[in-house]
Amino acid sequence: MNEEKKKELLAKIENAKDMEELRSLQEELNSLKEEEKKANEEKEKLEEERALLRKDAEGIEVKDNNIEDRNLINARKIEKPGEEKRNMEEDKKIAEERGQALKDGKLIKVNYEDRAVTVSSGSVLVEKKYKRTIDESFQGVSALVDRVNSIQLDGGDSYSVAFEKTYDEGDYTAEGADYSEADPDVDYVETGRAKITAYTEITKELTKLPNANYQALVIKRVRDAIRKKMGGQIIAGAGTSNTIKGIYNADVKVLPTTSGADIELEAIDADTLNTIVFAYGGDEAIEDEQVLILSKKDVEAFSKVKDATGRFVYKITRNGQTGRIAYAQGGVDIPFVINSACKSLSDTATSTGDFTMVYGSLSSYELPVFSPLEIEESRDYQFKKGIIAYRGDVIVGGTVSKYKGFVRIKKKKAAA
Repeated sequence: MNEEKKKELLAKIENAKDMEELRSLQEELNSLKEEEKKANEEKEKLEEERALLRKDAEGIEVKDNNIEDRNLINARKIEKPGEEKRNMEEDKKIAEERGQALKDGKLIKVNYEDRAVTVSSGSVLVEKKYKRTIDESFQGVSALVDRVNSIQLDGGDSYSVAFEKTYDEGDYTAEGADYSEADPDVDYVETGRAKITAYTEITKELTKLPNANYQALVIKRVRDAIRKKMGGQIIAGAGTSNTIKGIYNADVKVLPTTSGADIELEAIDADTLNTIVFAYGGDEAIEDEQVLILSKKDVEAFSKVKDATGRFVYKITRNGQTGRIAYAQGGVDIPFVINSACKSLSDTATSTGDFTMVYGSLSSYELPVFSPLEIEESRDYQFKKGIIAYRGDVIVGGTVSKYKGFVRIKKKKAAA
């Protein structure tokens, strides 16, 4: 983003008169950030290609120099019997040049008399050309993993989270009588502790392929595999031994299962967004906007809902894994995060009674991290076969940390 655009955007933000204008500016900012990101990526690719071409060009110069070196080294002719004896200083010079060639990784050839020496680049075959970058797969890690309340507790063994359920109200008190009790009702839940790992192997040959950093991609994928598991478990973790407790299976102390605690819906229709938003929170207020966590299929279902006149009911604003769902004609407008662990309300394969979407404050989920994410490389395993192994692990916990901090949407049996 250039300085002029930055100043213009800041001025617009300062002068914004309402939330609608600020949201519009947020979309403009996201668009500018995306443009800047693409421009930086193009610049990086350009510099990478430039460096590779420079290296190729330098390689050609080395080969030319090798020809000169070869002529220099071989300038000493092979003498026939009876001709002038070897010059010892010349032999020493040849030996030094040969040793330097070996240190430089060049191939040297020595004839059977150990007289004539040839220095070459060591290339036997014409180099095969490879694409210089790797096309990565689609995004597989939910943005949810970076937006919940993560707490670093290196070396920790367990973690308890206290929360308040409710508190009593005051009451009329006669003169001289005891004051009315208004003690808060406080409880706690355990986060649990689970080890999440990932492992992969590559052959040593892959590390030799030019201009494509396979090893870097493998390391990134080990890390992403662990983060992908964490993102799914925040929703669906069973909370049993060596698993974290996801929102679907949250402790009943913090997310009760009593009647009315969760919403039951048959399908996504024109009333769905209002129903979800007004079900969240206590009886005294309509809470500020929270976040709807749902599957991509359900985002699509929202986008297809039409009213009696054929107009689309909802407006979907997309930004990769996140976005906003709003009523097209005004009204409720909330952010969403896509998570593939969520079952789809709109999917016929989802059973009656299954949890689907979740609505609430992402800070109401606590994710303690008891160890740093560690990734190790080993070349010892199957060393004879040239196999390189990578493994990564992290120890985490997880639990809903706020009483009724999320509303879960169950699939309701369709009316007969």
